Amino acid sequence: MTTTRSATPVRGRPWRERPLWQIGLVTALVAAAASVAVYAVARAAGVPMELTEVFEDEFARMPVRNMAFGALLDGGAAGTVLAAACRRWSRRPRSWFVTLTAIGLIASFALPVFSDASTATKLVLSISHIVVALIIVPPLALALPPGPGRPGHGVGISTETRATHG
Repeated sequence: MTTTRSATPVRGRPWRERPLWQIGLVTALVAAAASVAVYAVARAAGVPMELTEVFEDEFARMPVRNMAFGALLDGGAAGTVLAAACRRWSRRPRSWFVTLTAIGLIASFALPVFSDASTATKLVLSISHIVVALIIVPPLALALPPGPGRPGHGVGISTETRATHG
């Protein structure tokens, strides 16, 4: 009697098989850890990471937890909600999501660039925005369909309706 081993099924698209909230949560946690790592490397390199608080005149060191919370909330939660909205209301969810997140990333540079922090601190904060985006955006984008979304979940006429109505 011969025994055959069945091969483990290969998953072609693991990101598409998970709910968006799971992808968003995992990527947000990884991004938060990476953001904290960027902060730690910057501090070890002598970057002051000091800003003035709102309505304050004195510089204070930015708490490391702000880096983690920024990645979790601004990156992870907002990115996941945006991905869900694009999937629900867009005919081309992936391209809209990538476009909107690119615009959001560019807009996010306004905070560090226009702050009163040192140039080194501004640079580190801007780099952390890029790192967070590079960790969160691609997996969420891959979880979205590239073309028309699920039937009945896009805006406008679906492909099936166009085909039957000429």
